[in-house]
Amino acid sequence: MKYDDTIVAIATPPGQGAIGIIRISGTDALAILQKIYRPRRVAAWRPHVMRYGHVLTITDQIIDEVLAVWMRAPRSYTGEDVVEISCHGGRIALESVLQRILMCGARMANAGEFTMRAYVAGRIDLSQAEAVMDVIQAQTSQALGQAQAQLQGWLGQQVTQFIATINYELAAVVARIDFPDEVAETAVDTHALVQLMTSIDTLLAGARTGMVLRDGARVVLMGRPNVGKSSLLNRLLRHDRAIVSPIAGTTRDTLEESADILGVPVRFIDTAGITDDSTDVVEQLGVARSRTAAAHADLALVLIDASQPLTPQDHVALAARGDLPAILVLTKADLTLCDETLRDAPLLRVAPFVASVQISNMSGHGIDTLQQTMADHLLDHAPAHDLRVSNSRHVDALQRCHSHIQDALRALQAHYTADLVAVDLQAAVAALAEITGADVSEALLDTVFARFCIGK
Repeated sequence: MKYDDTIVAIATPPGQGAIGIIRISGTDALAILQKIYRPRRVAAWRPHVMRYGHVLTITDQIIDEVLAVWMRAPRSYTGEDVVEISCHGGRIALESVLQRILMCGARMANAGEFTMRAYVAGRIDLSQAEAVMDVIQAQTSQALGQAQAQLQGWLGQQVTQFIATINYELAAVVARIDFPDEVAETAVDTHALVQLMTSIDTLLAGARTGMVLRDGARVVLMGRPNVGKSSLLNRLLRHDRAIVSPIAGTTRDTLEESADILGVPVRFIDTAGITDDSTDVVEQLGVARSRTAAAHADLALVLIDASQPLTPQDHVALAARGDLPAILVLTKADLTLCDETLRDAPLLRVAPFVASVQISNMSGHGIDTLQQTMADHLLDHAPAHDLRVSNSRHVDALQRCHSHIQDALRALQAHYTADLVAVDLQAAVAALAEITGADVSEALLDTVFARFCIGK
């Protein structure tokens, strides 16, 4: 794949701002800049030097006062000649400069096309290209750190090492095919392949945590009416989002909001109070949605009012969580804790909870402990600095690679012909190559870059 045209896009989000950036990439980037731009001081263009001047119309009328920089290939993001123009951030100013550039022969960039060109130029592999969007969309500091680590290429380097190991053993298998009388079956180092499978298992073991940081976790708040779910949501969000009232049944539908819980991006779902005796049709629909939310969540916070004895509605709410991992939250700890409720707490572990935490939404007691408990569970107690696979596409490729190596080892153990072993090892290499893009279809590239924004 080779690009021979020049593309342009506004690289900053829509709306008003102090500065808006327009990015041009391609063989004609500098020539287009020279056509539309008049620097304050006449001088030859030097790469990576910012210059002050004006973008002009075809009749030399000023469109905007700007700063412009030219980055000469291959020392640029795309590996091509790149120009970036910093304009005033108003919509009209940006659009006017953009239209002037289009008049000079550039075309509008497709979503993710700048990063696609960087990938095609060999500046980054496909896993790094995907990390670019992960950096942009990171919701917490931990998610950003994970995306930055992948952008630096650790996963691509790991995959390259895996491929080298498989290819080394594959060479021995091919040698057996070509010289069956001279190369023994033991020439293939099965121990090396077993170690490789172990390394893949280690990566896959951390993938759940990686995907939680990348995509966020869904945590549902469950309990009977008026147990304190909306108050807890407001505490976790650090602002009043849900309506809080002493009247039971205030929340009649699910309410979703995002928060940063100790570096973990969490989508909280506040549900209608779960009960089985309501005759209100709207409330019944809210309860049904609460059960649906629990079925699609990663973790439940099951709230019990510890200032009162357990009620039949509490038992209905406890049962509604199903097999979903849950933290038992004993609310209203600022009131006198009911001995009967606390005595019953061990009985609640018939369906084991991740942990139980006493809190007070009024005073804030226990909220920090609850947040730490949530983060520990969602991250599987993994250290924050661990390198983790975070993309479901990468997980799938690693799983297929593992399976193909396993098939190759079984074939060797059963003394199958060398060509069958070679097929399995070649399939393992092909699966890994999909991660870095060393062997990838155009359709897969289109899928990967479809989630990118224009200008990146």
